[in-house]
Amino acid sequence: MFVHFKGTRGSIPTAPTAQEIEEKVIASMMAARGKELRSERQIREFVYDKLNFRTRAYWGGNTPCIHVDTGSADYLILDGGSGLRALAKEIMAKKVSGATFHIFLSHFHYDHIQGIPFFAPAYAPSNRIVFHGGHEGIEKFLRAQMREPFFPISFDTLGAEISFEEHKPGDVIEVCDSRVTLFQQNHPGLSYGYRIENQEKAMVYSTDCEHTNEAHSKNYPYLDFIRGADLLIFDAPFTLYQSIGNREHWGHSSNVMGVELAARADVKKLAIFHHDPNATDENISEFCAHTRKFLTGSRHAVRESIPGIPGAPSPRGFPHEVLFAYDGLTMEL
Repeated sequence: MFVHFKGTRGSIPTAPTAQEIEEKVIASMMAARGKELRSERQIREFVYDKLNFRTRAYWGGNTPCIHVDTGSADYLILDGGSGLRALAKEIMAKKVSGATFHIFLSHFHYDHIQGIPFFAPAYAPSNRIVFHGGHEGIEKFLRAQMREPFFPISFDTLGAEISFEEHKPGDVIEVCDSRVTLFQQNHPGLSYGYRIENQEKAMVYSTDCEHTNEAHSKNYPYLDFIRGADLLIFDAPFTLYQSIGNREHWGHSSNVMGVELAARADVKKLAIFHHDPNATDENISEFCAHTRKFLTGSRHAVRESIPGIPGAPSPRGFPHEVLFAYDGLTMEL
């Protein structure tokens, strides 16, 4: 199972400013002073081995979209944020035709559906698109965002064969050689998480979910939903202080809660996701450090997967690894 992160930002797409890019270039050149960098190979090795992530790269600005490659000829896609357009560009470059795309939607806040009108494969008559979700009225909601005066072309312009499947919490859908299970989550208007399992691996996509005091109970249902997962993609744009302070009831969670729930449910790998759109690269890097400090103090095991952000080993076994997702990240489970 390969997991491709196409959009990891929450609420609204963000883009680096010209000034932010200039600062990255300046920081890179400052770090390169006195180095022997004559060939392209030397330059690339310096960039990848010596520069930290926030200097050499960008956390990304597309809103949520995950492509899960299960080995099936069909596509399994989680959410349709602006990252869906980035995935579409890759698909079109491969000249894919006659494919089936299963798109599972967590909910219909705009950051999770705004990429759908720009999903190029949906305009090809040879393709088939199946929208899945736990809300009633999937077709009505998707048509609404492509009506005047909000969008210049209608939903009927999409040329692919399109269908809609509405599910209930606990339903198990068999697609892409996998089993997909729905879980109802605490979010304004409700959202749905998805657990994807095949014969070897299991992953959970859990975005836009707020965990209240109930989460501390022994029989918290969410724990069974994520238990033993090889990967938990977890919505955590906030610190613990923010999540119980002025951002309480916003429908999101914290890095601390993510680590605690993953540890209690024996999750192997935790990916922090749905980054605050106001957070700069520096802010997110500091957020990584804050999480690492909590993990070390709480004696959890962690190994950061972002180059330039060291890990914090600990004797406790779960989660084995904690990382901060970014646009373009691919991992194999």
